[in-house]
Amino acid sequence: MNTPSELPAFLEARRQDLPMDLAFAFERGPFDVGARRLARVWQASLPPWREAATGTVQGEVVTLRFATGAESTGRFVRPAGQGPHPAVLLLHDHGGAFDHGWQKLFDEPGTQGSRSTHYDGQAPAQAFVDAGFAVLCLDALGWGARQTGGYAAQQALAANAQALGWSLAGLVAAEDAQAAAWLAAQPGIDAGRIGAFGFSFGGFRAWQVAALSAHIAAHASLSWMACCVDLMRPGAPLLAGQSAFYMLHPKIAGRADFPDLAGLAARKPQFYRSGRGDRHMPEDSVIRAWGRIARICRAAGGPRPDTALHDAGHTCLRETLAEAVAFLKTRL
Repeated sequence: MNTPSELPAFLEARRQDLPMDLAFAFERGPFDVGARRLARVWQASLPPWREAATGTVQGEVVTLRFATGAESTGRFVRPAGQGPHPAVLLLHDHGGAFDHGWQKLFDEPGTQGSRSTHYDGQAPAQAFVDAGFAVLCLDALGWGARQTGGYAAQQALAANAQALGWSLAGLVAAEDAQAAAWLAAQPGIDAGRIGAFGFSFGGFRAWQVAALSAHIAAHASLSWMACCVDLMRPGAPLLAGQSAFYMLHPKIAGRADFPDLAGLAARKPQFYRSGRGDRHMPEDSVIRAWGRIARICRAAGGPRPDTALHDAGHTCLRETLAEAVAFLKTRL
């Protein structure tokens, strides 16, 4: 009998022979031809996303309203002085804990345990503020003030979104892109110097919003990049369901791989780190994905991605956070 971590034989055959007809095929033409084709299909599958979110700011508390009608709250912290300041869109992780969203990246008493486990005790938001960045971080759909019921509710939320013609992954992507556009329009923010940063699910969101949004000039993505077929090996995360729906865009699934999507940001500075022994991101697949991104960047005439492995598994080390901050500070 098949278990949730195994594919039936006919699906395993499909896994081994995906069409990937939207993936970058360098023999079929130049980078821009493939990029336009992939971007057109992906973007058309998203909920409304091209306009900036609207919002209100009271002190450091921000509430944004998206084109779908959804709302999210979070924190918007600006350095002292009029600026214009560089800024970073901070994208929180999954972490298996839904009671907090944006708070995971700030020095909040209720998230000390999460930061100890995933961020080596550091508050990424403070690290960026100390480096002179403005930071914006919001609750993603399903976390913090937007909880929908934790693990058990993720698949129901995804199913309902898909029944209505959208997807859970698409909703998150659209909101992050609209948040980036809102950030670029704020007084005191240098619209040409905005980056994205995230770890784990936040790392997925960081390269994703860089690929979609012209407002993101560079990104730092930690512990989320690999090839789709490898993430469907027995025991791998995409076969587990639930959280996987946050990373799967139905209209392009099987037609383009994760590094192809990230490759749409090929002309922007890109920073990737991953841990050896990461239970979510197989090392061989990570290296293969990074190699493909590097090849896409060469074809686009963009900078080579900054990639490296560390020995701490699925963790954002202090040293890794410092490297990411320095990378974005230099590039922005």
